[in-house]
Formats: sequence, C-alpha cells, structure tokens
Amino acid sequence: MTALYCLILCAALPFAANAMDVKICDNQLILSGSVVSGDFGTIKEAISAHPEINIAVLRNSHGGDAESGYDIGEYFRDKGISTYASGYCLSSCSRMFLGGKERFFTDDFSLGKYSVGFHSNYDKSDRIVSGAQWKLSRFIRKYSDGKADEALVDRWVNIQNRNGFAHFFHPTALKRSDGVSVLLCNGSEGNRRWELCEKIVGHDALSMGIITSLDIKHSCDAATLPKEGASASSNELRQ
Repeated sequence: MTALYCLILCAALPFAANAMDVKICDNQLILSGSVVSGDFGTIKEAISAHPEINIAVLRNSHGGDAESGYDIGEYFRDKGISTYASGYCLSSCSRMFLGGKERFFTDDFSLGKYSVGFHSNYDKSDRIVSGAQWKLSRFIRKYSDGKADEALVDRWVNIQNRNGFAHFFHPTALKRSDGVSVLLCNGSEGNRRWELCEKIVGHDALSMGIITSLDIKHSCDAATLPKEGASASSNELRQ
C-alpha cells in the first residue's frame, strides 16, 4: 500500500523534464536525480500541499544547479525538515542535505559504498565560479551548526577539478582498520580513486556536523529498491 501511495502521488506531482524525481510516501519527500533550477518551486509546492512531510530523502543525486541546492537547503532548515542520505548525494545535493534540521544516513543501499560529497561551485567551463568559495564556506559553517573544520572546508571549496570531492561516509560503515571515513579526492584518481584519495584523519561526518547522529534510518519505500541501486555504483565511480 505504501508503494502504491508513492506511485499515485508521484504521478500527481508536476515536474519539468530532467528535474529531480519527486515522490511522497508517509511523511517523507523522496528526491532523486539531477538538481535543476525549477526544483525549489516544485519542492515548496509539494510540502505546502502535504504539511505532514517532515523528512526529505535525498537519493542518488550527482547534484546540478548550485543556487537551487542552497535555496532548498535553507528552506529545509527554515521548515524544520530532517534529511536522509539514501545512496550518494553529491555537489548541490549535499547543500540540500546539510540544510536538514537533523541529518542521517539510511541503509537503503550499502553504507560503505556511498557518500555525501562536497566540492566547490563550477561554471560551464569547469572553472570555480568567482566568489563561490566564500559563499560556500559560510553556508557550510552555518548549516553544520558551526562544527565544520574551517581548514578542511577551505581545502574542498578550492578543489579545482569538479570531479574531486570531500567524501563523507557513515563513520562506522567502511570498517577500515584505521577508522578513516572521510576521503579527499582531487578528481584525477580515475578508477583507482579510493586508494589514491587522501585519508582524512581526526574528522568524520558526525564531528564535522555533516550528520547529527550515528543512527541509521530507513526510507519508507526501501523495500521497493534494488539491492545496490541498479546503476548507482557505476555512476558514482565517474565522480
């Protein structure tokens, strides 16, 4: 019944081509795919029409429009909405995630494979947008509740290659003997990315305010999902 409810409401929600996929089930707004400029309006309309929504599930998104990421993240915080990371949530999706009043990973997909990934804002020529570092740094300090380490933030907002990210995994998910769950990748690592990325010691998603709890949540449609998110793994490796 929950899955059917999702499908009915999803069909009823208007959204532009290439916009985020929008579903509602129970008290959760489930958002996946690329972020485009019209998504902020669609999300506000959905939440306005369904005041029971207090959780936004962000699923397998490489990001997209930077300003929409900021706007949606700020809106989530203003509305007191919590955010769940389901699979990977990268670039502007990570802004949306950080806006959550409370922030969690889910076990919808394998926790040790997927991350919340941060980098800078880039133009169509793949250059960092002028002034983006200052705006993004300020946003991260505010929405991490002041916990983000400024030196580390300064490094990731200045990654020159848009394929580079600071990847935050659930602190207990990687099961690494060294306890590292944050990897800083410059974007040139290719298919050997994880072994070539810098291991960040002394920080994790909880201490940096990326998540607010180590509790692992469940999306209301988790039972309908493929085990490993279909093509999510290969998509994420390209980042």
